[in-house]
Amino acid sequence: MNIIILGCGVIGGLAGRLLVEAGHHVIGVRRSARPDQSLGFPVVTGDITDPALYVSLASAMTRIDAVLLSANPGVRRGQDNGLETAANLVKWNLDGARLVYTGTTSVYGDGGGAGVEENGPLDPGPEAQVLLAIERAVLAVPGSLILRATALVGPTRNFARDRLKAAAKEGKACVVKGDLDRPFSYLHEQDLAELCVDALGGAFGDGVLNAAASERITVRGYYEALARQADIIANVQSDGTATPSRWIDARRLHALCPGRIWRTV
Repeated sequence: MNIIILGCGVIGGLAGRLLVEAGHHVIGVRRSARPDQSLGFPVVTGDITDPALYVSLASAMTRIDAVLLSANPGVRRGQDNGLETAANLVKWNLDGARLVYTGTTSVYGDGGGAGVEENGPLDPGPEAQVLLAIERAVLAVPGSLILRATALVGPTRNFARDRLKAAAKEGKACVVKGDLDRPFSYLHEQDLAELCVDALGGAFGDGVLNAAASERITVRGYYEALARQADIIANVQSDGTATPSRWIDARRLHALCPGRIWRTV
């Protein structure tokens, strides 16, 4: 297949390398140049909201079979990285290409600790509305698929691990937002990259799928697992704030890949 990857961060880079290893032709798009990082496939610098980019990409390949939209939407930093526009431009300029989007379960509202399926309650807040607008644009592309990924774990996800280590070094508790016993749904970044590769080949059809590992743990359990890996004692405390509590129900995805062994924290 001929595949375009819009956004070559961790997930886009991992997926691209897997695709190349499988014999596919890949071109990546990155917002800024990174000469220090070779991904194993050609990467162009470009603005995913620029129509001229898609004309250029279409001319670089005899046909484009699929597009992976794995760029960060930027909403948590108060930015708009143009993913809604990018999805529209794929629809208008790359006719027939399958679009796969690495979305987020941040679109969901509070589940009261219960499982949330793909038709679960949505967050009415402004950040979620931006994310949902991206989803609507993606779903307007025929045959498109959204993988709503939950919290990612893996070797590049160091925020919680670093906080634990810093607190232990200072002999203090690591203070975490919200109830420590609320569900913690997660997905390993390598699993997400592999799911993207399968999805680009049409393995999961179209629509929306929750993407989460099968293991059920709590926030407390997550930090305890990180502490064991770092060989430190987990001294974790809640800051007492109210936070959404939900378990991401990904049984539909699990049924589509029954032989997969999901990576753990």
